[in-house]
Amino acid sequence: MELDDKNNPDVQTWFTVAEAAAYIRVTRQTIYRYMDEGLLPYYVLKSGGGRRVNRTDLDGLLESPSESINEDS
Repeated sequence: MELDDKNNPDVQTWFTVAEAAAYIRVTRQTIYRYMDEGLLPYYVLKSGGGRRVNRTDLDGLLESPSESINEDS
């Protein structure tokens, strides 16, 4: 089932590091490591208020088991 999240104002698009970690159930340190390794794009607020991560990029870190099985074949 796919939802049209772009038109749903209740769906969170931008996450803080802590929110991103909770969203994919890893530690904040893991999120920072993904950023440092270039696995997770992030954006820095001009105000100096920290980093933000787009939900689409977080979703891209997750791989379904069927995709990894197909790649190994």
